[in-house]
Formats: sequence, structure tokens, C-alpha cells
Amino acid sequence: MSSKPKNTKEKEITKQPQQETQLARGFNSVFDDLARTFDYMLSPFLPMKTWWSSTLDPLSLRAPLVDLVDKGDKYLIIADLPGYEKNDIEIQLNKDSLILSAQKKTEKEQKDQQYLHRERTYSSCKRIINFAEEIDPAKVDAKMNKGVLEVVAPKKEPKPEEQMRRIELK
Repeated sequence: MSSKPKNTKEKEITKQPQQETQLARGFNSVFDDLARTFDYMLSPFLPMKTWWSSTLDPLSLRAPLVDLVDKGDKYLIIADLPGYEKNDIEIQLNKDSLILSAQKKTEKEQKDQQYLHRERTYSSCKRIINFAEEIDPAKVDAKMNKGVLEVVAPKKEPKPEEQMRRIELK
């Protein structure tokens, strides 16, 4: 995802929260080390393959990281949704806002000689974006590529009676 506008006409409205992702990476690293330690200690007693790390699913994010760029005549929304497919994502919008939500459910089962291991995971995230200017919902276009969602939302053309006019003082 871009951290700066590509040209001078673009105006970045929001920035992705960098501290949140760095903090999450730090916690994940600690839990990965702990999982490896438990797996190593329990390996002589349980014939399980690495089960702890599979429970720490990377889909546990609560709100997707979003870049919202004002390109003058349209808004460009870029959202990171790793692990989600396009059929997991739902976009709802009106002239003032966009609601982005995604959910994924998985179920894994592993059977070996004397044990059964079953995992169920559910992950969801939601983000609401309010636009500073009205958009034209009929012209909004979206595409998904390798976990990155791009939404192009053209702004509504203001009607002549809605446009601001300057009043000369007498």
C-alpha cells in the first residue's frame, strides 16, 4: 500500500495506523516462540504435529488497514485484506459513506492413530469510511488482487444550485 500520494494533485485523507501493526507483530513473535517451546516439550508425549501455531491464524485483525486518497474527482480506497478472497468481502455504500466488511470461516480436522484434532476458526473485520464530499454510488468500481482491495468512488458532480457562490458585500 502506498504511504504517500503519487502526485501533487492527490490528497491523502487517512493514514494507516503504523503502531498497531508493529505492536501486533511483536505479540505474534512472542506467541510463535512460546508455541515452538510447547511443541518441543510435548513432542515426546504427543505425536501431534505443530498444532499451536495453526491456532494463531493471521486473519485475526479487527479492522482492515485502509488508505483513502482524494484524487480530486474521485476517492481511491485501498484496503489490505490478507487471507480473504473476494467472495468473503461485502461492500455497502451510499452517497456519504462506505461499509467494508469481511468474514471467513474455516474448519480443519486431523485424525491419526489414537487422537483426533479439530480446529474451527472464524475471522471478521469491518471498516466504515465517511466521505467529505458526496460520491456517485452507481459509478463505484471495486477489484480484489492478492489480498488487496481497491475501490474507486467517483465524486458526484454538484448541481448548479448546490454550488457555492460568492456574494459581494455592499
